[in-house]
Amino acid sequence: MKEMFIRGESGSQVSSWSPSTNTLGYSDVSPASFLVPGGLKLQQTFSNTTTTSIERVVSIPSGITFVYAIAVGGGGGSYISGGGGAGGMAWGWTIASSSCVVGAGGAPNTSSGGYTRYGNVIAGGGGQSNSNITGVPANGFLGGGGGGGSTGAGSGSTNYWALPLAGANGGSIGIGGGTSISGGGAGGTSATNTNGQIAGKGIIGGGGGNGTGTGLGSTGGSGVNILTGQALAGGAPNGTRAGGGAGVAAVGGDATASTGGAGGLGGGGSI
Repeated sequence: MKEMFIRGESGSQVSSWSPSTNTLGYSDVSPASFLVPGGLKLQQTFSNTTTTSIERVVSIPSGITFVYAIAVGGGGGSYISGGGGAGGMAWGWTIASSSCVVGAGGAPNTSSGGYTRYGNVIAGGGGQSNSNITGVPANGFLGGGGGGGSTGAGSGSTNYWALPLAGANGGSIGIGGGTSISGGGAGGTSATNTNGQIAGKGIIGGGGGNGTGTGLGSTGGSGVNILTGQALAGGAPNGTRAGGGAGVAAVGGDATASTGGAGGLGGGGSI
């Protein structure tokens, strides 16, 4: 049987100092201008497409004592009609370490996204939409967006840099997901023949909301490529099924006629 519940993905990008001739040259208005300081060059990237957190080995050259890292938590999974919240994001210098933890996207029906950590830099996961266990959407964690739903909304969260609501609130019935660094999942629907709510957008997008009856699902929240500044689209809906949220380096997954779209790297998922 084809899996009906789609989770987001997560990733961690690790960079070390390189000569100033490799300056990336982003404009001051680009997210890359504050996420990736000039003079740095991307060295290693790790991702996780499994349902459990994994530990990756990081190769550190001799003589390197500090590393600049960008961590992205797993996007929240989806259940019923709302979308999962986008994973949190953290960035900064930390003492070099030979390993990193890369969080998984929220497991189908049961969990939110996992945290990602390298050294002291940590990013939490996005909240799951309506859970078949608790019946309510989950809150985001350490910068993750809240899950959307039809029985309330998950709250957004403060990130590693203590920015309040860096992860936006999820939506509820008739309300779309909030916009911030990490977008909230789209709200749910209760009436028949109703379109899905709008997904929250940001640098990482939340998952879209499903429609009911003849209603249409919504597009996943948009995001931004943190290395190039390029806008990334959320996944497209298909009938009542909603698209997944865009991640930090990948567009959101498109829905099929029977399955919602998966989140990009850190993007929220849809059912």
